[in-house]
Amino acid sequence: MNSIIAEDGPYQEMLMDFSILRLAPGEVWTNQDPRERAFLLMTGTVTFAWQEDQETRSVQCTRRNLLDEDPWALHLCAGAEATLTAGPEGVEIALQSVGNTRTFAPRLWKPGEYRSDRFGEGTLQDTSTRTVRTIFDAATAPESGMVLGEVINYPGKWSSYPPHVHAQPEVYHYRFFPAQGFGFSQVGDEVYRVTNGDTVTIDPDVPHPQTAAPGYAMYYIWMIPHLPQDRFGPDSRIFQEEHTWVMNGDAPIWPDAPLTKVLDHQTS
Repeated sequence: MNSIIAEDGPYQEMLMDFSILRLAPGEVWTNQDPRERAFLLMTGTVTFAWQEDQETRSVQCTRRNLLDEDPWALHLCAGAEATLTAGPEGVEIALQSVGNTRTFAPRLWKPGEYRSDRFGEGTLQDTSTRTVRTIFDAATAPESGMVLGEVINYPGKWSSYPPHVHAQPEVYHYRFFPAQGFGFSQVGDEVYRVTNGDTVTIDPDVPHPQTAAPGYAMYYIWMIPHLPQDRFGPDSRIFQEEHTWVMNGDAPIWPDAPLTKVLDHQTS
């Protein structure tokens, strides 16, 4: 397992753990961590097994395509045991966890059971149209200590736009299609070139717009820990006031400055 973010190690200010787990064909992996966990199926086939109502439940899940296929995610409270068995081609799992003493029933989030939004559609010639999948948040998992979702950033377009902030830290993990693709992640005043497999940490109250290079679809997992007095939900994003005009359906795609002023500026 490749540990990327750890609450007691690297990037502990993110207040959660994040790892990538890769299992070989037929490999079995059991986990009973004393932390709340979510196992997000990335690619391959896995059989999730867990205890519920004093019975062992198991479901085989397959995902071939992050862009077009809906996610599967097994969500467990602290101490609950999960067994993962990889299919014949192996499997890749994203594992998010957080310290949380609240108990709740295990939940296998299946395709179609989460919220999927098309943000940015119909504004600015669809230059920031993207798909945002919220697998669970404060509204749908009230006992959880974290939020899990995915974004499909279309080639040459923007996401997390207009720029917004929220009180909680956040982590993005990226994949590109084709794999040699790239994009740019702005975090506050810093801009980072992101490529396949990169991870970016975002501090609280820092704007973080994203964009993908033309020709390359950008997928990223987004993960947020709830704060004790400020849980993240659908209304937690605070958009930067100077950029909210772009959300209007009739917002112009071109600056409203007279051409003579534009030319004067270019020659001055």
